[in-house]
Amino acid sequence: MSVTGTLSRGALALLLRITGTPKQEVDAEDLSINADFKELINARMIHPLQNSATSLNVDDQDCELLPCPSGSGFRYFSSGAGWVNVPTTSIGRYQVSSNRFLQFVQQWLDISSHQPVTELAGDILWDLGDIWLGKSRVAVLFCRRAYLAQTISTVKLAFGSFARRRSAVILTDRAISQNGPPIPGEPLCIAIHDLLLPDQQCVSTIDKDLLAELLGYGRSHKANRPPTWCSEDGGELVVNGEQYIFTGLTHKRIIRQ
Repeated sequence: MSVTGTLSRGALALLLRITGTPKQEVDAEDLSINADFKELINARMIHPLQNSATSLNVDDQDCELLPCPSGSGFRYFSSGAGWVNVPTTSIGRYQVSSNRFLQFVQQWLDISSHQPVTELAGDILWDLGDIWLGKSRVAVLFCRRAYLAQTISTVKLAFGSFARRRSAVILTDRAISQNGPPIPGEPLCIAIHDLLLPDQQCVSTIDKDLLAELLGYGRSHKANRPPTWCSEDGGELVVNGEQYIFTGLTHKRIIRQ
């Protein structure tokens, strides 16, 4: 794939926290400039909107910032400490690089990079492509600010014309709001952090086995199926242990009926 890499669990948690803000932005001054923040910068998961800050609040006083003579970072003058250097990463405003993050999620789910990330609802909902769970094809989407009822209303409108809504899962930045309207097709909505392996400190994959269980495609569900069983979208039909796969929309509708 064109994008390769991993994120620590802490860096992913911070990234999802920023993703949940109105514009996916954060002031560096509002954060603890720790290893997680620096990891996001190095991984190009966040990018500076501008680093031309003119002042910095220090002990409730605005100190004028000047470029360092070396050309790297800024500095301000303190009557008690003299010139104090300020790293560039500790000032300015940063924004999530949505496309890069969603390409990482594609990789963690083994979705081909040839499936482009498509925005379905302005800066809220994206289609990441399809995955196969066993012999079942599932559409994967990502929704940010899922904790807001108004977000779910936006998703409902987008899903009204989403052809694969009956076989879909929506990954979210945090637990989804229970106050929003029902989404057509009743897709599984689950926070990304709930699909990480328990001992996974460095995120490089999403637990597809757990995802399959939650969607009803796992081994435990298959063992309890009746002699004749049909998937929700009509794409899979099982009769006395014989499996039949249908990909055309017309065929799926006929099977469901």
